[in-house]
Amino acid sequence: MRRFLAALLTAALLLSGCGDLTEPDDLDGEWEEYQPFLPEEPPEELEEPAPEYPAAFSLPYHRNQTLDPISCGEGIQEIAAALLYEPLFRLDEAFQPVPLLCESWAWDETGLVCTLTLRQGMTFSDGSPLTARDVAETLQRARESERYAYRLRNVTNVTASRSGQVVITLAAPNRGLPALLDIPIVRQSTAGERVPLGTGPYYLVSGEGGEERLQAREDWWQGKHLPVDVIPLVHAKDQETALYLFSTRQVELLPVDPTDDPSLASGQAQSTGQPTAVMQFIGFNAGEGRLFSDASLRALFSRGIDRETLADAQMAKLVQAAQFPVPPSSPLYPKNLEKAYSEDELLSALRAAGQDTGERKELTMLVSGDDAFRAASARFIARELSRLDWKINVVELPWEEYLAALEAGEFDLYFGEVRLTADWDLTDLSGTEGTLNYGGYANDVTDILLELYLSSEDQTDASRRLYSHLQAAAPFAPVCFRNYSVLTHPDVVEGLAPGPSDIFRGLDQWVIHLEEIQA
Repeated sequence: MRRFLAALLTAALLLSGCGDLTEPDDLDGEWEEYQPFLPEEPPEELEEPAPEYPAAFSLPYHRNQTLDPISCGEGIQEIAAALLYEPLFRLDEAFQPVPLLCESWAWDETGLVCTLTLRQGMTFSDGSPLTARDVAETLQRARESERYAYRLRNVTNVTASRSGQVVITLAAPNRGLPALLDIPIVRQSTAGERVPLGTGPYYLVSGEGGEERLQAREDWWQGKHLPVDVIPLVHAKDQETALYLFSTRQVELLPVDPTDDPSLASGQAQSTGQPTAVMQFIGFNAGEGRLFSDASLRALFSRGIDRETLADAQMAKLVQAAQFPVPPSSPLYPKNLEKAYSEDELLSALRAAGQDTGERKELTMLVSGDDAFRAASARFIARELSRLDWKINVVELPWEEYLAALEAGEFDLYFGEVRLTADWDLTDLSGTEGTLNYGGYANDVTDILLELYLSSEDQTDASRRLYSHLQAAAPFAPVCFRNYSVLTHPDVVEGLAPGPSDIFRGLDQWVIHLEEIQA
């Protein structure tokens, strides 16, 4: 025990910064034995283990399902498809459309007809040229597909002109149309096949035993360097199987939703964020006679959300805090209109609004209990805003019950999530007749500004006016935009910078490290 106490005393003296280490009287000459050990030479630094490189850059896919980008399932199949096909436009990190297969576009005087001019010299993997008919047929199929029908709901017709251009006709003006056309194009004569022909940098090759791989095209129209010539495909029947294949290093890249399991973006994996247009928000019941029929209270509630704390602490930085219904990375995001969160200002504003009577108002906030992150976020916001006269009770419901309650208007508030289209059309969410306007919000000025934004040639100015109005009217309260993750194994991929709809953005700049196979 005495030796133990002597050691503790030595440590305490060292931690306190005491420089006079005289021997205490009660240690009976044992002090020298417990002098701190000072090595004569610093210990040798341990060498870092050499990176573990794979023999091949393998990707997951479902061998028994179609790779047609118009009809294939979201998730695993999209990975390989992204290397087989290319769209008219790609979205950059700020969700701005960048022409790819399309060279230029022009609007007629009505704003209802958009004419696309294609690049010259583009070919499919069989060497055949890309034509306007291929594009028109693909977009017509997309209009009827489960995946793309919603974003193309305003399109009434797509045709190929005799001059080789693609003509798109709209039911109402929308200058943001190019941002909706990041739709992969296939050769129309092969559309019914499991793997239609595309213009992408790779094509599918079948081998012995049903094995399949992606092979780099020597005649790829872009003529850019590709980091690997061969990409083996490994069968995965679902996302869980794909995760197992990744964890056992049978595949080298996997996009995931980290909110499903935050551990996916940690551990031995290298995680790269992928921006999305998925917005989480608070919806209000603005019906007649309801508390939140008052626009000033809705705006006050929105001001009272500590978005930054929610994003950093509650959501583990898996989201981007946002006060407006557009990602902060977008040039349309009005940073000059942002208002800093202040608890003191919130309490003062509540008192000024007559919400300090001492009579607690019981409010109900609905949330889907099927998503743990959404439920946790709803509880956080409810706690933060249960001030003075407000007491917010969070009710977690299974998805079907949650949706039924929204449609029936049985709520004061709800925590919602919606995947916005990249033209940032908010008509369905806040328009008077909007299909997602569960709270019954109706405002003529809002409807007019929504139309002006979509039809304006200067969407920057129009969006500022719209967002300033929405900040005051607060038909809903944006909270954040979610990020997805692209997982790779450490040190294998350099240059990974996924775009909103393109995992392999900038592929020609990638460096993929593989194990050197000795002959």
